[in-house]
Amino acid sequence: MSETHGYGDGLTLQINLAAVDGPYAKHIVPALAKSHRAAARDIIVTVDCCKPQKTKLTDPAVRCREPEFTEQVEELRVLAESLKGQGLVDRVLCLRADDQWLKTVTRKYSGAWLPETHDYGGRPITGYWAGIEAAHTRYVIHYDGDMFLHQEPGFAWAVHAIPFLEKQERAVSASPRLTPPYASRIPFGDGASAHEGVPMAPVEGGWKQHFFSTRVFLMDRRKLETYLPLGRGRVLLEQMAVKTLRRGFPRSAEKMYWTTVNAAGGYRLILSTERAWVLHPNWKPPAYPGLVPAILECVADNRVPEAQLGKTELQFEAWQAFAGR
Repeated sequence: MSETHGYGDGLTLQINLAAVDGPYAKHIVPALAKSHRAAARDIIVTVDCCKPQKTKLTDPAVRCREPEFTEQVEELRVLAESLKGQGLVDRVLCLRADDQWLKTVTRKYSGAWLPETHDYGGRPITGYWAGIEAAHTRYVIHYDGDMFLHQEPGFAWAVHAIPFLEKQERAVSASPRLTPPYASRIPFGDGASAHEGVPMAPVEGGWKQHFFSTRVFLMDRRKLETYLPLGRGRVLLEQMAVKTLRRGFPRSAEKMYWTTVNAAGGYRLILSTERAWVLHPNWKPPAYPGLVPAILECVADNRVPEAQLGKTELQFEAWQAFAGR
């Protein structure tokens, strides 16, 4: 896998897939890969075959029933290999809990005291670390396997972001706009979103924000290395406290990242360019997978329902009326 120092030039695109992504991965992954194929020298699809540990909120015996779970991740692996055969993907990485490489990566990023692969809600931790570590380049673009991207033809938001990351010493990562551009259409003024209560401040290229999301990012690995392991200091104390109290252990990858990086002055850059933006589907009812191709087409064409403006989470009912007609 990758070495700690001496990163190569160029960009890596990395996409995470978990069993829950099965119903729509065949649409989302090719769309993301095509959007970045010209800019990325390497495209990796990571299939997470690890089951979450049992917590108060998550029981793997229920959430990852067999044989369905194994069948689902195998279908994702086959899909990823098929995309590799088509030249859309360069590498397929399957994560397994008994893999010594994955354990080493977990120790490097989370620290010696936090070997868990998932957080207390069953969301991945090591899947994110492995995706970053598997890259051979300094800069890594990451997406969860359910993200929608609008990007103008001929534009690459990650390439656009790199000069800003290089000039801003404390900017560790960057993201495209979190919603479709809305300042000229709804009276909220311009910003990364119209409803999130997370503070941000204007900087060259966009906005500075101390919250970090694992949904989508461009990571500067060289900068990230200086903050590792993320599970130390305040983060480790909090993790051990909630473990002892049996209250929400372990904390999420996002919480580990933004607490540790923020404490040292690091931040993420949210780009202000209107030439690229993303959407995240927080709610996925049974009708959702069938609507994904129509949403992808609309997003590619920069067409969205009015109710979506300023909101980071996909407004499913609005999209049903808008794209399903």
